Amino acid sequence: MRIEEQDLVDRLRAFAQDPEAAHLIAEIQEYRPEDIADCLVRLDSEDAVLVLHALDPDDAAYILVELPSETARAIVNELPDTTVAHYLDILPMDDAVDLRAQLDPERFEALLHVIPAEDADEIRRLLSYPEGSAGQILTEDFVEVGPDATMAEVLQEIRQTADEDYETVNYIYVLSEDRHLLGVLTLRRVIRANPSATAREIMNSEPVTVPAEMPEEEVARTIARYGFSAIPVLDDRGRMVGIVTADDAQEVLEEAETEDVLAMGGVIGDAEAYLSLTPWQLIKRRFPWLAILFLAEFFTGSVLRHYSIQSDEGTGLLAQLMLFVPLLIGAGGNAGSQVTTTITRALALGEVRARDWWRVIRRELLVSFVIGGTLGFLGFLRAYLPFVGWNQPVSLSLVVGIALPLIVMWAASVGSLLPIGAKALKQDPAVMSAPFISTFVDATGLIIYFEIARLVLRAFGKSF
Repeated sequence: MRIEEQDLVDRLRAFAQDPEAAHLIAEIQEYRPEDIADCLVRLDSEDAVLVLHALDPDDAAYILVELPSETARAIVNELPDTTVAHYLDILPMDDAVDLRAQLDPERFEALLHVIPAEDADEIRRLLSYPEGSAGQILTEDFVEVGPDATMAEVLQEIRQTADEDYETVNYIYVLSEDRHLLGVLTLRRVIRANPSATAREIMNSEPVTVPAEMPEEEVARTIARYGFSAIPVLDDRGRMVGIVTADDAQEVLEEAETEDVLAMGGVIGDAEAYLSLTPWQLIKRRFPWLAILFLAEFFTGSVLRHYSIQSDEGTGLLAQLMLFVPLLIGAGGNAGSQVTTTITRALALGEVRARDWWRVIRRELLVSFVIGGTLGFLGFLRAYLPFVGWNQPVSLSLVVGIALPLIVMWAASVGSLLPIGAKALKQDPAVMSAPFISTFVDATGLIIYFEIARLVLRAFGKSF
């Protein structure tokens, strides 16, 4: 059933104040957990807790699963063990592992004794893998057969097993007795094959696999590269321990790409729904980079002050030169931001690696030379022509025409090399955010501009 979002928000708020209202309970239970979760985010955390407290633990758990993780983490400690146990039981295993960080260790261990032992054991196994690795996002629910199983037996196995026992049936994995992966069957091939053919005869004996310790983002990009719906995960002994599915891979990539976009905008932190964050959390995400950029701007001010301490004649020339500062540093900052955004994306997708730095810098210097030269010519005309420009002397116009290409080329060099350098140092290239590049290029671009001005004006018999 669908209703206006604000109507459901109002009903949830009323239910929080009067959880005994039978008509409200009946109305709310008619709606899907996804819709309730979307509206619950718009309530105060206290009201959200009251709503979940009043609902049946099983219903509350399904709503918790649909909440943004930041919201769920903020309120899970306020909920009773019965609700959290249901929540832990139905959570995907990789999310269940993440929940441990939000709960008291003793409470988390106690909850593992409440949920089915099979699920608890799987969670413990996932916790043994490195954080952020394939091992912590895999699922053990996959179809496995022996090498001598016939296609008829494989299909019978799939038919007789409950849907929830398998994460996907697109692939059937052929394992030896010691659980080494021998090959992979696709469901399409199984259906089309002779029913009496064995798995050994039909399987692909050279499947693509990933180690359990591989970083999850690298696993996700491997799945995307080959277009798989799942990929097998092997332990350090070569035994198959599970699969990572395409939907989990997509979630990893979306989170990584969102974090990169935030970082490139000067915002730190995980990818979370905006309304799930408190004002204090937003402050903590934004203030650090703003403080860094604020301090970096002192350098720009110092450059201007350095060139401002001049003679009376120089002061007049400096005032004329200052007319072009917004044009020059704007072009440099924009060029640097374009390049760093492009290179950061290429690094994230694996299109560029740290060892490609020379190829990248050569390409960017050529591109920036053409773009900068064009902008420099237009800048010269803008400064020099009396009717469509500012009617400046040819000396000042030449300063603009020469400085613009050099600043754009410098910005392109900085914007490409800094993300690559971060990648080489095993850091996230997105930390070299566009605001940081722009601020850095502003200050250094001014130095280039004023030094070019000194050289050109000296040639015309002027100085400042």
